[in-house]
Amino acid sequence: MELALDERDCPLGVAELARRQHIPERFLEQIFGELRRANVIESRRGAHGGYRFAMPTEEISVLDVVEILDGEIRPARCSAGGVCYIADAPLCATSKVWDEAREALENVFGRYSIAALAAAEREERMSHEAAPAGR
Repeated sequence: MELALDERDCPLGVAELARRQHIPERFLEQIFGELRRANVIESRRGAHGGYRFAMPTEEISVLDVVEILDGEIRPARCSAGGVCYIADAPLCATSKVWDEAREALENVFGRYSIAALAAAEREERMSHEAAPAGR
């Protein structure tokens, strides 16, 4: 999210982003590696290097990011025509529930873009900065 919040559109280094988000650099590098391979972000080497989005954030949904990092959304193995937990068993009645849950997650995650989340975060941060102390 921090990458989307930076409005200067210049690359940000992993160390700076990790510091801002209070997460380990190595963990962030792994995430960025996946996003870079999927062409969601791009990297630049050198003194003014770092990462930035490779496409407009309006075109990147939360669903895109979740599926890049975690794979296809499947609340259960049988969801979306997968294989049942029990070997050689036909799909059970609960597979319809899992399919419905998968569709709901895809709809929610697909409804939000990275740009929309960044705008909401900016608004939230500004309201906290404007609030009087002691609230």
